[in-house]
Amino acid sequence: MKLLTRIYILTLCVSLLSFTSCRKIDDTVPVYAGSAVMETAPYTSSVTETVPVTTVTEAPQPEYVTVSFAVTGDNLIHSSIYEQANRRAGGDGYDFSEPYKNVEGIIRDADIAVINQETLICNGEFPPSTYPMFNSPPELGDHMIDIGFDVFTIANNHTLDKGTDGLSACLDYWESRPEAVVCGAYRDEEDESRIRTLERDGVTFSFLSYTESLNGLSLPAGSPLVIGRTDDIDLICSQIKQAKEISDVCVVALHWGVENSDIISDYQRTAARTLAEAGADIIIGNHPHVLRGIEEIEREDGTSALCAYSMGNFISAQSVGQNLIGGILLFDVTVCKENIPDDYNGPVIRNIELVPVITHYDGNYGNIRLYPLSEYPRELADSHGVKNMSKFGYDYIFEVLERNIDEKYFDPDEYYDKAGKLY
Repeated sequence: MKLLTRIYILTLCVSLLSFTSCRKIDDTVPVYAGSAVMETAPYTSSVTETVPVTTVTEAPQPEYVTVSFAVTGDNLIHSSIYEQANRRAGGDGYDFSEPYKNVEGIIRDADIAVINQETLICNGEFPPSTYPMFNSPPELGDHMIDIGFDVFTIANNHTLDKGTDGLSACLDYWESRPEAVVCGAYRDEEDESRIRTLERDGVTFSFLSYTESLNGLSLPAGSPLVIGRTDDIDLICSQIKQAKEISDVCVVALHWGVENSDIISDYQRTAARTLAEAGADIIIGNHPHVLRGIEEIEREDGTSALCAYSMGNFISAQSVGQNLIGGILLFDVTVCKENIPDDYNGPVIRNIELVPVITHYDGNYGNIRLYPLSEYPRELADSHGVKNMSKFGYDYIFEVLERNIDEKYFDPDEYYDKAGKLY
């Protein structure tokens, strides 16, 4: 009996020990991914790690706009020019296409083309007339618009050649051509206060025009008409500042200086600097009928203004050789219009180049026409009708140009005659 009891107790202890050992092994079995135990586990736990993403936004880039210019001198229409135009039209009207056809491509290619219309265009109310009291037929102005001129300056020494009636008729003509921007003479002070502007590609240009002389004439007392004059420099500076308030670029035309002289006076240099400091970006000089120097005026703030002291004649029938050597000044104006950087200082003028233009005529002022120098052969220059009255010729042209125009604006080595030989 005691033996059976001991066997029973021993068996029970072994059973309890075996059960306890199994529980301990089950609790400590490692679970590996992909194992059968993992697949039959009652639940799983997963942790997703979130990585922060940084987005870099680039600052908007400045947006610049470039506008090209072509600027010419005096459109001085003598009788031989309009009489030839009349003959080309068969005696009925005026055809001015022939004199300008060789240069009109240069004008058309520019975004903005500017000319000094030296002679009045009195809307057909006065007959055409020549020196010393000019008037040109309306067909002239129409043709200038047709070949691409956008801006006409009319403050010059011939603005009162036909009195106040003539000037009023001239303003009538230009008002009937709204596509043209005309400045320098105005109906009244209110009209003058409406500064003329022109927009290209979102860039606004303003235009002002003044003359030093009216050939001894003056507006009569009580006349409401206004002509821009150079004698009040403070007024000009004030109008430049007004113009800059409504435009990105201010262009000022000055009819000034001594005729037939290519000397730039100290007064002109001082006045040009004063106007540049007031805000004029481009200064166009005319009146002497000869080319004068071109200068980039550095302002006190480090920016620059462009000044051409005289562009000479665009076309004329004058009898002095140097009067027949003019030019078209080409340049680009770049303006920042969007996302303007902090260091932006205003418009920049670049790619400045003078294209010399020759007025040619045969004997007795016959067949007057223009040529860019690059298309003007030595043979033609040496046969110019002006040689009966004045010094002229191919070598003389280069002598005048090299004396007056800095080589960075005109490089004579780029010009060859038709034989391929440097002048």
